[in-house]
Amino acid sequence: MTDSHLSARSGSDIENIVSFPMTVDHPTSVARRAAVEPSQDGMPSGFSLHTDGIYQLQPGEDDDLVPVRICSPLIVKGMCRWPKGGGWGRVLAVEDPDGNWNEVVLEARDVSKKSAAALSPLFDRGLELAQVEKAAQSVAELVASWRPKARYLRSDRLGWADKSFSAFTLGNGRVLGEGLVVTDAVSDDVAAAMHAKGSLESWRRAVAEPCAGNPLMILALSHAFTGPLLSVLGRDGGGFHLRGVSSRGKSTLLGVAASVWGASSFMQSWRGTDNGIEGIAAACNDSLLVLDELHQVEPRVAGEIVYMLGNGRGKMRSSSSGRIQRTLRWTVPVLSSGELSLEEHMASGGRNMYAGQSIRLIDIAADVRRDGAFDCLHGEPNARAFAERMKQAGQENYGVAGPAFVEKLIRNLNERDAFHRFVDGLCCAWGKHADLPSDGQVQRVMGRFAIAALAGETATKFGLTGWQGGAAKAAAFELFQGWFDTRDGVTSAEINQAVERTRTYVSKNLERFAVIGAGHGEPLDGWQDEGWIYITPECWRRIHQNDDAVEVARIHKTAGHLKTQKGDGLQFKLGRAVPGRPNVYAVRAAALVGPASA
Repeated sequence: MTDSHLSARSGSDIENIVSFPMTVDHPTSVARRAAVEPSQDGMPSGFSLHTDGIYQLQPGEDDDLVPVRICSPLIVKGMCRWPKGGGWGRVLAVEDPDGNWNEVVLEARDVSKKSAAALSPLFDRGLELAQVEKAAQSVAELVASWRPKARYLRSDRLGWADKSFSAFTLGNGRVLGEGLVVTDAVSDDVAAAMHAKGSLESWRRAVAEPCAGNPLMILALSHAFTGPLLSVLGRDGGGFHLRGVSSRGKSTLLGVAASVWGASSFMQSWRGTDNGIEGIAAACNDSLLVLDELHQVEPRVAGEIVYMLGNGRGKMRSSSSGRIQRTLRWTVPVLSSGELSLEEHMASGGRNMYAGQSIRLIDIAADVRRDGAFDCLHGEPNARAFAERMKQAGQENYGVAGPAFVEKLIRNLNERDAFHRFVDGLCCAWGKHADLPSDGQVQRVMGRFAIAALAGETATKFGLTGWQGGAAKAAAFELFQGWFDTRDGVTSAEINQAVERTRTYVSKNLERFAVIGAGHGEPLDGWQDEGWIYITPECWRRIHQNDDAVEVARIHKTAGHLKTQKGDGLQFKLGRAVPGRPNVYAVRAAALVGPASA
């Protein structure tokens, strides 16, 4: 029994759902007809709906049936289920004392009991019983027997209703596209923030166009449009962390991005993510999750949250009865900010950051542009004035661009293959231009920037941004290259040089590496087996005498040629077959004995 937030129609259109007249006349004549023939929408005989509520035919004097009002207005709009089956229930609309219509989902297992206890969620949403005997039992009987033809897809998250991508649900009560959808168990705060103010034209002029000339702003806004694309392209969630000192424009970037989908309250704080992250992520599914002030979350759980957001599923839990509860799922782009990087924040709590976390939340310096986070102030005297202008613009114009993007995307889903080619082609071109290695981590990060570029260019093509074509691509590549350089990224040429030195030495001196388990041969420079060459640290330094041995090992690891134990170490501890189990550099044999490869 849960409150619902979305339907295919808003409450103001509720009268149009009913297939029989809404009348202010006395219900006697309508009620007598209802006793003879059930209405077409599945309302059971003996009941009728009027502007002041539900009436039921009940025995009067001389056993004549007379209409008796049993409750305030109520409509069973349809039946619902999860996209993959199960979770059957009734979708109801209840008029509250203020005249507002509110939707509620009642579980089928509760409705079938025809118990007054099943009506509790309806009372919470404003249903009022008439002061007549057994009114609650009559309403329970009505709900259990009312079987409309309409079938709703039920969802515990906003965004795409199913894999057909034909319907997209928003927190303000709209469903974009075709189909009937109802959502329940969605965060009320996030859903309430997803409403609109201003026009698309005013948002484009006041919010999007001033992003031109500001790569960080273009990336942030482009990233805000990636939400609907991720599921369409089969990509995981994740995103960017904007790092920098305070009062340099980070919050402005977050506000600009949040305006795509809703009001400033759409922006969330890291503080509430420890316990509430699953519900927040589900509410932001396929749109955008904006998280401000990383330092407000405990360092010990920050990394776990990043993994959870990127993996797109909550924790498995059991109910009080021992049954496994439905696990929340989502696909959501993330935009975060903080004065420290995720790695620095986790380190402050004694935690190490792993590669999987760094590629799910990509660290970008957001205070090193010409004016903090900005490059072009569009006529404003300083960065503070420009930030205030953008803040005001975001408070007056929001929540219109995201829905417009989805509506146009639904009409262009036949371009899905072209979207894939765009991302793959962009990564290929960027990789060649920057001489990037085939490092899996680098490739995944580059893919995240490329999807942001796709979203920005698509939004521009849809007429939403007012930017020049290519602006989103240029900004994404510039910032990706900055990330790569800050990471001390190694080019393919550098990898080839380092691996070639190792290959040349090993191929010429293979007899100096004893075969493990053979029982003969002295290990002058190390050991070997079928798949790996194990080089002693002394030999490693001799091979790469003019370079930092540790950095050279890191280059081999970047190329995927180095075997290490778990963690960040670069050396490998040999097994018991080698006396003393020394630490060595374990390099893939195929990279050294055969032709050079990187």
